[in-house]
Amino acid sequence: MVSVGDRVRLGTNGVSEFEVLELVDEKTALVQTVEDAPGRYPFPTLIRFIVPAADPV
Repeated sequence: MVSVGDRVRLGTNGVSEFEVLELVDEKTALVQTVEDAPGRYPFPTLIRFIVPAADPV
């Protein structure tokens, strides 16, 4: 299960790290990259694609 504030990757081969900002509903989370990048913005993604960032890739 994913929670607000978790650091995650999108998919098992994901490279970038994101933070969960909000759980929109039971299937969708709002995430944003943790990198300080120009133009970064939160976006929705399906929870089924989220894996913990601490898991080895």
